[in-house]
Amino acid sequence: MRGRLFPVADGWYEWRQDEPPLAGTVLVRVAVGAGGRLVLTGLRIDGTPSAELLRAIPVGRIEAAANAQLAADDFAGSTAPVVSLREAPAGPPVAADIGWEMVEPAFAFVRAAPEGVRLRGRPDVFYRQVADVYLEYAQASPRPACDLADQHGVPVSTAHRWVKEARRRGFLPPGRPGKSG
Repeated sequence: MRGRLFPVADGWYEWRQDEPPLAGTVLVRVAVGAGGRLVLTGLRIDGTPSAELLRAIPVGRIEAAANAQLAADDFAGSTAPVVSLREAPAGPPVAADIGWEMVEPAFAFVRAAPEGVRLRGRPDVFYRQVADVYLEYAQASPRPACDLADQHGVPVSTAHRWVKEARRRGFLPPGRPGKSG
């Protein structure tokens, strides 16, 4: 099941999903919850509410889509949230670099590593890609870290470590304990 949020008016978003199609129009309102994660704060159904329609509304998937599509920073006091369009770096860092020099993102260039410095770990571009793949899986799967591990042929604990580091670096919103997304 894939779905997407579309802004309508006054901070409301329309939820549209491919399969199964919903019998009525579902509008949701999201806001920043505890821990900085986007959560549903309002639900409106345009049409006749039925038990079947209410059971078909995937609240967890809607929250996962909100966290994947929208930036939590845009909700801190604004009434018209902005869709997050994350820019990828101009190119991947090379093994000899130590980061990016940047005043304006459009003019970023690779900073050279000081002499004798041994670099460890993976570059930011790797964790940005992990975050993008994880957010895609979180919208459609109840176990996005397991799917990420399967895709890359690594243990699930490795995928969880990658996701944790992507969250630490700010590429993913805060998680909810015990829930995917």
